[in-house]
Amino acid sequence: MNTEGMFDLVIVGGGAAGIMAAISARKNNQGLNVAIIDRTFALGRKILVCGAGRCNITNINLDKDITRRYYGADSSFLDSIFSKFGYKDIVKFFGELGIELYVERKTEIGKLFPVTNQAQTVTALLEDELARLGVKIFLNTDIKNITVSEAGFALEADTLDRNTVSGNKKFTAKKLIISAGGKTYPALGSNGSGYALASKLGHKVIAPVPSALPLEGKNAMSQQLQGIKMEIEATSIIEGKKIKSSVDDVMFTKYGLSGPAILNVSREISIRINREHKEDCYVALNFFPGQREEQVKQMFERRWQKRPDQQLQKSMYGIFPNKIPAVLLTIIGIDPLRKTGELTAAEKTKFFANLTDFRIRITATRGWNEAEFTAGGIDTTELKPATLESKLIPGLYFCGEIVNVDGDVGGFNLSWAWSSGWVAGKLK
Repeated sequence: MNTEGMFDLVIVGGGAAGIMAAISARKNNQGLNVAIIDRTFALGRKILVCGAGRCNITNINLDKDITRRYYGADSSFLDSIFSKFGYKDIVKFFGELGIELYVERKTEIGKLFPVTNQAQTVTALLEDELARLGVKIFLNTDIKNITVSEAGFALEADTLDRNTVSGNKKFTAKKLIISAGGKTYPALGSNGSGYALASKLGHKVIAPVPSALPLEGKNAMSQQLQGIKMEIEATSIIEGKKIKSSVDDVMFTKYGLSGPAILNVSREISIRINREHKEDCYVALNFFPGQREEQVKQMFERRWQKRPDQQLQKSMYGIFPNKIPAVLLTIIGIDPLRKTGELTAAEKTKFFANLTDFRIRITATRGWNEAEFTAGGIDTTELKPATLESKLIPGLYFCGEIVNVDGDVGGFNLSWAWSSGWVAGKLK
């Protein structure tokens, strides 16, 4: 077995959190000998797909209500991490790298992007910083086993690059950070291998499930309106209880529902279906976000008073994309050609109820290739909140997506990677 080197710190996983951990380690610990080991051919591959290739670095609302934005860990744990490296620290860090940021104004979400609108700007300058700080990089190297001793950690690895001499390699480290990511985007190298390493070291892993992803639930509306999207208020419903709502675009697909609003409410449904194996999930669609049934009723009755001889479907034009009214009305059992002035009380009741609470049963979620984040991972109760060091093994740290922390869409998950990576990398 080839011994590649002895290091003060080895970081397993070269994604956003691992890169940040290495930079933090070198900046906060003078003279520290640091290496990153990654199983893929390049660092930060998932950074390149963040924000549709623009890299949504963080969010201006990060520090305003952390406990409402993140899941998996309790508020004191999250506050401990973000108080040490929060929104201002993230912006300052990237500014010092030479990356200017701007706030996207087309929505009120608060996303921050590099002014170049290129994720490659971010990865290139992060790699430049690693080189400047003298961090050793090992790519195409897959860690298979970790042994703990009083001296530190011994890591056994396989070479994955066909162009180099294959065989086993060995690394030793006084301290170890595992930032091997979750299971999202397996095509980019995430295969959940970090969970196996953590389990072998005695850590509890909360079963990972895909989050922020499209939902499956075959229904007549979705199948007839494939590709149509509209701004809708989507609400997840589990066991008959409303869980979370989001106002954004909903897209109807052949398999069910997609779009930002659906991704925003998918987390709890995914946990219910994929982890708890229950089948009591629905999504309620309110085609009039923020409005109650009575408000919608008053608005339509004003329209109908002006044109009592108008077809019901056409009374909905100008509010809905033209293809939706006929499909929706047919599904709920009202003739689209019926005159508005001829509607019975029962038809009106059915009409208004479905406009603000049209329910679609969800039977499954899409898979890891279509999920943006992982819900689940290393149990945070086994980590020290001040440092992210293991409570079980001194000198072992975790950060990034492998930890049971995930956030809302809009830069919150990448913010967790930067913050947790920085805190873990300080090693104190």
